[in-house]
Order: sequence, then structure tokens, then C-alpha cells
Amino acid sequence: MHFTTLSLIFSAVPLALAQYGDSGSSTTTSAAAAASQTSSSGPLHVVKVSNANGDLTFTPNDIQAAVGDQVEFHFYGPKHSVAQSSFAKPCAPVNSSAFFSGPITTSGTTANTEIFTLNVTSTAAIWFYCSVASHCASGMSGVINAPSDGSKTLAMYQSSAKTATSTIPSTVQGLIQGTLSSSTTSSATSSGASPSATKSAGVEARGGVKWTVVAITGVVAAAFGSLIV
Repeated sequence: MHFTTLSLIFSAVPLALAQYGDSGSSTTTSAAAAASQTSSSGPLHVVKVSNANGDLTFTPNDIQAAVGDQVEFHFYGPKHSVAQSSFAKPCAPVNSSAFFSGPITTSGTTANTEIFTLNVTSTAAIWFYCSVASHCASGMSGVINAPSDGSKTLAMYQSSAKTATSTIPSTVQGLIQGTLSSSTTSSATSSGASPSATKSAGVEARGGVKWTVVAITGVVAAAFGSLIV
């Protein structure tokens, strides 16, 4: 009789722990999912300057960014630049303070390790173009925060640029120079749940399974004890 009572007590312990383990797993998994959803959109906007095919494009070329956001330019070959322009005068620097990366030469089909970042300090429209050869006239341009009323669009800018002569800014300025490796790491971290959060979810889930198995073992032991008595 005593053996049966003790068996039932011990079997109840792992059952309670199994319930606790499952609850912990659910909470951690939910936290990881929430982290993935909330961090998928963030203050970093990556813009490809051309691509592996050598197209004369910025991708994306029409960006909405808030004050405090960063726009990061990744360069592909063979040679391109990014320079600040104005809607009124496409393919020319907006003024003497226009940001300019300088011409960036890239070999192969992968992105250059050198990147340039613009800190967004205003919601006013920022027009930009590639000053290399006739790239701007060929449609290689973009805009950050184009007017929402449609009075000035990228399509309008590009249409005017077809007959414009590209001007190279005289000074490399206004952008933060960096390396692709550090940016890629930052982007990967911000695009989903952190490795530690994902790992914790897995550990908690395995814990729940472990306690469930122990609980079943306890129940079997209790049943066996009652038979012996």
C-alpha cells in the first residue's frame, strides 16, 4: 500500500514538470516569432547600385525612409557612383554640399566590399543618380521620400534625365564609408530572431518532451506498484 502511494506521488511530480516545460517552450517560441516579425522591417535600407548582371539600375530606386533611418549603397561592377541631385536639374549635383561616393570600380559579379551610407535627417525628397558616363540618362537614378501628392515622381525625373548631360561632383563627401562584411552581419541580425532566442526555444521544447517521457514512466511505475501490492 505504501509503495503504491509513493509511486503515485512521484508520478505526479514529472507530470507537473512536463506541464511547466511545455509552457516554457510555448512562451519562448512565441517570443522568437514575435522578434522575427518586428525586426523584419527596420531603419536600414539597402540599395544595390547595379547588380550581378551589370544593369544600369538602383534597386530599390524609390524609397520611403523616416528621420533617423540609414540608406546603405552596395556597389556592383563594373563602375558606378551615387551622387545627390535635384528634381529640377537631373544628373547634376544639387549644390556644392551634394553627397557623392566617387566612382567605385568593382570586378566580378559580387558586391564591392566598400559601401557608403547616408543618414536620413529630413523627410524632404532626396534625388540621386549615377554620375558615370551616360548612366543617369539611361535611367540610373533614384529618390528617397518622393512627394506623396505625385507632383514630382521618379518617372518624371528619369524622363527629363534622358536629354541631360551627366555632371560629376567635384568633392567626395556626405556619406559614411564602411565595409560590406559588418553591414551584412548587422542586416542578418536585424532581419529575424536572434540565434540565442531561437536556440532557447529549441532547448525549452526538448525539455518539455523530456519531462513528458519521465511522467509516463512514473505512471507506469505506479500501475506496476499497485499490481505488486
